[in-house]
Amino acid sequence: MGVYPMLINESCWFLAVDFDKGRWMGDVKAYLETCGSFNVPANVEISRSGKGGHVWIFFSEPISAKLARQLGAFMLTQAMERRPEMGFESYDRFFPSQDTMPKGGFGNLIALPLQNKPRDNGNTLFVDKDFRPYSDQWAYLSSVKRMSLLEVQSIVEKSATMGGVLGVRFISTDKDESSPWLYSPSGTKSKSKFAK
Repeated sequence: MGVYPMLINESCWFLAVDFDKGRWMGDVKAYLETCGSFNVPANVEISRSGKGGHVWIFFSEPISAKLARQLGAFMLTQAMERRPEMGFESYDRFFPSQDTMPKGGFGNLIALPLQNKPRDNGNTLFVDKDFRPYSDQWAYLSSVKRMSLLEVQSIVEKSATMGGVLGVRFISTDKDESSPWLYSPSGTKSKSKFAK
């Protein structure tokens, strides 16, 4: 069972950051420490396989997927500065995975926590900073702090002044640097009818 995080108006109630592979626990700890230093309330859930984790940031109101992802990207950048060996190996992706709703789709599905069978193996549970499951999952979830739109906006604005990921200028892969809108996220030129 899962949920599509992005609503039809391209907003979301949470951001989830997916970590896996060998060093995921150390990288999750670095991400949590970074979130703590910016007063971002982050919550860790062990994934269904038990070989990774999701860091959940909940919002008190729907915020744009783009803004949520900017918050996540800034936390990731700062975590990598804190833990240089982190690299991108254990980080998998954000949920929502896009800033805008894909045509004809719902975005990406994330498995919901607290699933029956995986819970029997100690997975899909929320855990503390030492990866010990909370004894009462529902009590823990009812106490989780949620971020307001203003709190998220404040951190994202701060990231731009700190030279975070939001302040990175577009880097062209060919000689035409005057039309960045003609490029896909990978940096290759689009074949759209507007391209010259």
